Amino acid sequence: MHHDLRRCRDEERELLLRSAAGDHDAFTELHRRFRPLVESWVRHHLVDRSLSEEVVQDVLLEVWCRAGRYDPQHAPVSWIRTIAQRRAIDRVRKAEADRQRDLRIGTRLLDTVDHAATERAEGALERAALHRAIAALPTRQREAVVLRHLGELSGPELAERLGVPLGTAKTRARDGLLTLRRSLGC
Repeated sequence: MHHDLRRCRDEERELLLRSAAGDHDAFTELHRRFRPLVESWVRHHLVDRSLSEEVVQDVLLEVWCRAGRYDPQHAPVSWIRTIAQRRAIDRVRKAEADRQRDLRIGTRLLDTVDHAATERAEGALERAALHRAIAALPTRQREAVVLRHLGELSGPELAERLGVPLGTAKTRARDGLLTLRRSLGC
């Protein structure tokens, strides 16, 4: 078991070093491995889901951009966790500073609209429109879009799942996405 953990850490270290050299495939694998952990670490500090998602994206972008500064003497998980915690704490501090500023200048007293409820209602309407638009897609496009973008399959994984050539799978997913954008007015 100790050997397996060491092998895993060595693989992660190698992925991070390859990412630093600009290897997109290495970063994709690093992203796949660490995104759930980063989400967990960030949610420990932030309750707001949309804010958490923003911070997770910021963390992963910082990992990509700063991979060249990674010191291979340390475990990648520690380095990435430090970035995640720092970003999350910074966001909490900023939110608190914004709240204090709003209280100081009195804008909180003027704002009586429940924006969270409005955003939830808008989100529900957008999800319903998306479901209708997806349902209206031709079957092959719908299957490709759902597997590619909701199932988060890579192009080769999509082609394998659909049993078609890679180009065909990518074309179906792209055409379906374009059709969705047109029908949703994006």
